[in-house]
Amino acid sequence: MPPSTFETKQEKNWKEWYLGLQGFFYLAQGAAMAAIFLLPVFMQNELGVADEQAITYQSVIMIPWYIKLLYGLLSDNVSFGKFGRRKPYIIIAGFLGIIGWFTLPLFQTFNPLFLIVGIFLSLCVALSDAVVDSFAVDITPQKRRGWMQGVGWGGRGAGTAAAGYLLGKVIENVGWSAAYFIPGALMVLACFGALLYKEPELSEGAEVITFDFENYKREFKKKETWIVTLFMLLAGAGIAIISTYSTFLNEETSLSIEGIGTGVTFFALGQFVGALVIGILGDLLPLLPVLIINTVLYVGIIGSLIVVPLSNIILLYFVIALVGTINGGYEATQMRIGMEYSQGFIAGSLYNWYMSVSNIGQIALGAIIIAQMTKVLGSYRYSMQFASIFLLAAIIPAVYLIRWLKTRKVSEQEEPKEEEEEEEETEAVVDEKKQTEEKTEEEKEEPAIVQGTNSVISDEEEK
Repeated sequence: MPPSTFETKQEKNWKEWYLGLQGFFYLAQGAAMAAIFLLPVFMQNELGVADEQAITYQSVIMIPWYIKLLYGLLSDNVSFGKFGRRKPYIIIAGFLGIIGWFTLPLFQTFNPLFLIVGIFLSLCVALSDAVVDSFAVDITPQKRRGWMQGVGWGGRGAGTAAAGYLLGKVIENVGWSAAYFIPGALMVLACFGALLYKEPELSEGAEVITFDFENYKREFKKKETWIVTLFMLLAGAGIAIISTYSTFLNEETSLSIEGIGTGVTFFALGQFVGALVIGILGDLLPLLPVLIINTVLYVGIIGSLIVVPLSNIILLYFVIALVGTINGGYEATQMRIGMEYSQGFIAGSLYNWYMSVSNIGQIALGAIIIAQMTKVLGSYRYSMQFASIFLLAAIIPAVYLIRWLKTRKVSEQEEPKEEEEEEEETEAVVDEKKQTEEKTEEEKEEPAIVQGTNSVISDEEEK
């Protein structure tokens, strides 16, 4: 199948060092996410907030992650003249980060302003993540999508792993302020570093592109768009245990803050391995079997939390690492599905819509259900089992989507053949028509020659 104009531009503008830039951005984001994972612990231990309330407040702080579609809409449609349509939003994210990251740890008691500052901090990460995701869709050719996802999620895992251990040390020896200043500085630097991506040109002389709601209306009328949305909601709720893990370790184990940070490190190391391996193999292996295997493994490891003795720290860390590995592979596969169904001019908007829904499922739906069920069941080990229900349910829409995707690809492969056949038929008709016209002209010329010959003969006879 010949590449489309969109794919041709991707191939032309692609630079291999973009993979390194993507890795650095997500490395910094991973460090930032490690600090965000510890927010409930910070609220519990430093601000005196109850554990269920801390998870609820965390879900409020994470509101910017629920509206990633808005960032996609803006960066897809509204540009700032020569500055483009992606980079200005990354700059805004950087300045929001300066406010949020360097103000939040200064609070000594909880008040509503803490939530506002926390939202700024979260918006820095979410906005930059959304726009960099859109950049990835814009610039990544087909052959590098698996690598881009793998490097991104792997980088995030590596950043979270390093930060988890180091932040635990920093909190124990220096305090909570430094634990937010350091990852905050990295995150702001990563935002400005993302400005090195080359933004694709849409059209010559275009400065501001107005919203074309017909594009969005057309996409959201498609059945497949809503099935992807359902899959993302269920899959997001299925991985909600990662939003409650720090609270679980803080409340139900004897781990210190440093020990919890080490637990975050083991989780993130596993996530790095899982995301990198599945991200790379995802381009080589069938999508559906990979998703099903990941789901079965995830359900199994969540179930094992019931029987793992929490007093055995080594075994607990091992299980945490396995959870991270399986989660990394699952999320890489989930994001791959989102990318496959996000193409064309509003690709960034669609992709961020899917990510928004996944975040709602993870933080606003799954995490709150787990927190509330803990009140009833008495332990996070039991309430986390509800995540397995969502993971299994997500397989149903995924099966339909992957089969439909195969059908679409077969159809796209057949279209060029049909076009070639039509072109050949057209050429044949043109040739036949040309031959007919030439033959007709020859027939018209022959009688004239005969008539001229007869005239000469008649003249000779008369003589």
